[in-house]
Amino acid sequence: MKLIVCSKRDVASQNIKDNLLNLIQADKETINGIDFYISDGIAIADIDERLIYADYIDERLSKYLSFDEILFASRHSSKDGRKIITSHVTGNVGRADYGGRVYSLAKPSPITMKNFAISVTRKLKDTEYEFTLEATHHGPSEIKTPSAFYEIGSTENEWKDEEIAFIVAESMLEAIQMKENWIVALGVGGTHYAPRQTEIELKTIYAFGHIFPKYTFNDLTKEFLKKAYEISEAELIIIDEKSVNSSVKNLLNEVANELNTRVIKSKEAKEEVVV
Repeated sequence: MKLIVCSKRDVASQNIKDNLLNLIQADKETINGIDFYISDGIAIADIDERLIYADYIDERLSKYLSFDEILFASRHSSKDGRKIITSHVTGNVGRADYGGRVYSLAKPSPITMKNFAISVTRKLKDTEYEFTLEATHHGPSEIKTPSAFYEIGSTENEWKDEEIAFIVAESMLEAIQMKENWIVALGVGGTHYAPRQTEIELKTIYAFGHIFPKYTFNDLTKEFLKKAYEISEAELIIIDEKSVNSSVKNLLNEVANELNTRVIKSKEAKEEVVV
């Protein structure tokens, strides 16, 4: 079963939840103050806490039902006010300013993220919104079940947009149901909104797990990168060659040698387009 986790403290999350409930037939059950909506192969949990602080939510909710993946339905906040739909994995490198722990990573669900990216991008064509991946950031970091955030941004106007919440809800359901065998990669380099990784996600055979942008370079270590690679269940590392400096390249080559994997440039990855 796939579990979609929503927060009662998040306007966009509630908007997505309401649209999900219009798309599926679900039975409501309240257990210990948590509202569950249970359908065939899919459930929704509506919790009171903010999603970024929901560490160990998989362990806590597994007391009430069985599931093998979590999709967090969330708002995205940004001062630039862009109309965007984002998806990303959670966790922290050198700082933990918004939930989670330092040098701790949630386990990603890269296949569902890529399926969502493809589905939602198609549906956004006639809107003012665009899709983008984001680099790994914020909590919860203490999640052992495969998970990712699916977000509407970037202001309250967008969070309340019912049409876009319907598109996000529909795309989340389609992403769960799609059966694709993508090649999972660890991403390194670029900016927070990961433009090169987003292009690769949408057009090639690769799906990203964790992504570490340029602003994390001073905090990356070999053991941390090995952990990120392993919990992403990645098959290779893709770098944004325009931003990765020589010291990080050397570090990644050490990681690749120890894990018996390879490092390729984004321009090489872009050649492996989906036919």
